Amino acid sequence: MNELINIKVIQKDFNGEKKRFVNARELYKWLGVGRDFSNWIKDRISKYDFVEDLDFFIAFAKFGEGFSGLNKAKAIDPESGKILAREYIISIDMAKELAMLENNEMGKKVRKYFIRVESDFKKVMRIATMDPKFINQLTSQFFETREETKEYRRDFTDCIKDFVAVKNYGTYTDILYGFLFLERAKEYRKLLNLVKKDLTRNSMYEEIILIIGAFETGLAGEVEKKFEKLGRMLTQEEFEKIFKEFSSQRNWLVYQKRARNIMATYDEELRKIKHPKLIDYRKEFSQEDIQRLLS
Repeated sequence: MNELINIKVIQKDFNGEKKRFVNARELYKWLGVGRDFSNWIKDRISKYDFVEDLDFFIAFAKFGEGFSGLNKAKAIDPESGKILAREYIISIDMAKELAMLENNEMGKKVRKYFIRVESDFKKVMRIATMDPKFINQLTSQFFETREETKEYRRDFTDCIKDFVAVKNYGTYTDILYGFLFLERAKEYRKLLNLVKKDLTRNSMYEEIILIIGAFETGLAGEVEKKFEKLGRMLTQEEFEKIFKEFSSQRNWLVYQKRARNIMATYDEELRKIKHPKLIDYRKEFSQEDIQRLLS
C-alpha cells in the first residue's frame, strides 16, 4: 500500500547539509490522529525531546514555497490581516519516529514510505555527486526521447534550409533557447562547463528536450505554411515574426515556465549550478522530482 501514500518531502540546505523535511500537519492527517494538531505536535516534541533547529523548525509560509524560520513572533497575512497557521517542518527522521509512535498499521506504512523516499533521494544525490554533468540521463526513457527528438530538430533545420533565405541556424536556435530559458547556447554551455565534444542537448533534462522538440517541429510547420502561401523564401525578419506569434500561444507560455522551473531547480540541486537569469524560477526540490528522475 506504500504507493497510495503521497506525503510531500522537500530537500533543503539546513545547517550546512542537505536534509529532507515534511510538514507535520500533513503527516498528522495521514496518521489519522484523534486529537487537535497543535496539542499533538507540542506534546510529541516535549515528551520525546525533539530539538528546534535540529529536528524541526517553525514557519508560516505554505509548504514548498520557501520557508523562513519565524518561530518567535506571530505572522500576519498582509491582505486579510489574519494570523497565519504555525507550521512545524520536521526532518524525515523525526517524521519516521512520529509515525511509529502512533503504534498502528498506518504508522508502519507511513514509516516505510519515508524509508523508500529517503532511499530514492540518497540514490539520486549519490549519482549527482559522482557524475553531475549527465545526471539528466538517469531517466529510463532519456535516450529513447533523445533519439525521437532528433527528428524534430531535423524538421526545424530542414525548414530553415528549405524555406528561409538566411541560414543562421545558430541565431535561430538562440532565439528558441532565449524564449524557453533566457540563455543562448553558449551561455548554457559555459555554465555547465561543457567541452567541445559534448552535445548540448545530451546535458538537458528529458522533459526540457521534449518541450524543445515539440516547439521545433510545430514551428517548422508554421514556417512551411507561410512559405507555401508566399511562394518564395522567407526573410529572417519574417521567420522571427512567425516565431513570435507561435511562441505567444498560451500553451507555450506554460511549457516555458515548466522548462525554466526544471532547469533552475534541478541544476542548482543536482549540479550546484545557478542560472543567474532563472533565479526567480527556482522551486523546492521534492520527492515528485526524484520520482521523475528515477522513472
